[in-house]
Amino acid sequence: MKIKVVKPRVWNFELVKGDEAWREVVYSARMSGVPPQVKDKDCFRMMIENDYSSALEHIIVKYDIKMSKGNAPEFLEHRMASHSGYSTRYVEVSEGVDKKEQAYEVIIPLHLIDDGKKLTDSISNSIETYRTLLDEQVPREVARYVLSFAQAVGVYHVSMNLRSLINMLSLRLCVRSSPELRCIAAQLYFKLKESIPEVDDLIGCRGYMRGCCPENNVTGVRSGKQHPNYPVCPFKNPKTRIYIPTIKELRKGADVMEFDKTKALLTRETLYNKWMSWE
Repeated sequence: MKIKVVKPRVWNFELVKGDEAWREVVYSARMSGVPPQVKDKDCFRMMIENDYSSALEHIIVKYDIKMSKGNAPEFLEHRMASHSGYSTRYVEVSEGVDKKEQAYEVIIPLHLIDDGKKLTDSISNSIETYRTLLDEQVPREVARYVLSFAQAVGVYHVSMNLRSLINMLSLRLCVRSSPELRCIAAQLYFKLKESIPEVDDLIGCRGYMRGCCPENNVTGVRSGKQHPNYPVCPFKNPKTRIYIPTIKELRKGADVMEFDKTKALLTRETLYNKWMSWE
């Protein structure tokens, strides 16, 4: 019984119409009345910056994704996406998609990655029970009930429009999102940036995109001591030039310095690279 620890992963990222996909947004914007004197690239940026996002639905993104059983339901909460998933009803869990060898793949949460013996022991026990049930001719769809949330069986082929993808990124590229979903969102961000360079400085957490954050009292944790895997939001310090106030702070008259977008971009991508590395 081989147990293989893997990372959350995004692969086979594809933009329908490739390098020219962004022109779908421009075409739609022109149809809605954007005049020809607005240059194409400026038109595309305007659609994102001003949140005229219905036009973004004409761009379709496809990708494959692997995550834990525990976080898969959270991912599937995102709307306007079609997905086909790895079936633990019909396929034995040690086999299946994207595996070079037969193994029980698991994702260890960052909190436990240095000392995960309790979790790995629990996983081993659940897999042993799973295999025993299969040997007893219990159907796979019933036997899978004993599997750990850490099992990397959240494997999907996803089609999603750009509006929904940007919305997902704005929610999951936040310090309050779970580390696993931040890892996935960071991978998607860099793949999208590579496919459409024009989004480079436009996309991030909701606070970055809106210029004010809807999350009050953001610390990365809801209560208790700050944990390293839930970092303090880099945009919350009012004494810096990358300060992004919350809506509540704005209403109270927050004093905001001129925003240093270059520094904000560097800070943001440093964080995303760390999240993507799963370390």
